[in-house]
Amino acid sequence: MQCQEFREIADSYLGNELIVETNHAIISHLEYCAECRRELTARRELRARLRQAFLNASENQMRPEFTERLNTQLHARALGKRDTRAATFGTSRSSIRLGRKASLALAACLLLAMAIGFVAVRQRDSSVTSRESIETELAQSAVSDHRDCAVHFRLAEKPIDLEAAGRKYDPVYINLTKAVLMDQGGAMADAEFVEAHSCVLGGRRFAHIVFNYHGRLVSFLVTDSGDPNGTNGGGSSAIAQPQVNACSQFDGYQVSCFQTVRHAVFVVSDLSESENLALARALAPSVYAHITRTERAA
Repeated sequence: MQCQEFREIADSYLGNELIVETNHAIISHLEYCAECRRELTARRELRARLRQAFLNASENQMRPEFTERLNTQLHARALGKRDTRAATFGTSRSSIRLGRKASLALAACLLLAMAIGFVAVRQRDSSVTSRESIETELAQSAVSDHRDCAVHFRLAEKPIDLEAAGRKYDPVYINLTKAVLMDQGGAMADAEFVEAHSCVLGGRRFAHIVFNYHGRLVSFLVTDSGDPNGTNGGGSSAIAQPQVNACSQFDGYQVSCFQTVRHAVFVVSDLSESENLALARALAPSVYAHITRTERAA
């Protein structure tokens, strides 16, 4: 893929509108093109600012009194409530009034439909913003856990054995170490296992597997994404392959990530972005298979 091709479909990529094959082509291009990575980051930040500005604009806020008044009017029409003044007029006047009532009811229904559509659009945009915010928050937590647990141990709560945490908190943690250290076509040949445990940072529990890779400490982290319906995993419980992205960079640490239906997975290190991403992609297939099998069995 060329840079010009990427720029033409970058917004569609951010909006999750592309097919899997095109997403893979973009990810491969981003791995080697720093300029396009900067372009993507800038577009993502601009989209977030514009969406937030739209949602917070005063003219887009529905007034509570309007909603209450419209609801009252529709309720009255549904119950067949009639204006007592209508009884004092003749038949012709009554017919005119009924016609006006029908027009009023139609107008009220149209207003209600417009209001429902407006709320639906706001809820959809708010949902996208919320999801992006959650993903960013999770990535930042993953970096903090790598820094404060793997590099410098300064957590308030002592970590516990990963297998024990799997039995007590999340069955995905059971045998997770085996899935991470499984032969990945030579990717782990230069890796040296350090430890595996479950730790808590900021109230969030992680499965944390630490190893040395090319002389650098690497953290492999798994946490519940907090989405029991699975919408964080792309809205489907049958995703064939994980889509691994170089999702962010915080405090000098590279973060590569992918998601299953109910879990977020991170690889954090101070390797170069391309090395960190390549390692995450190598680890992803066996880990993804392990987590998805456990999720389906739960």
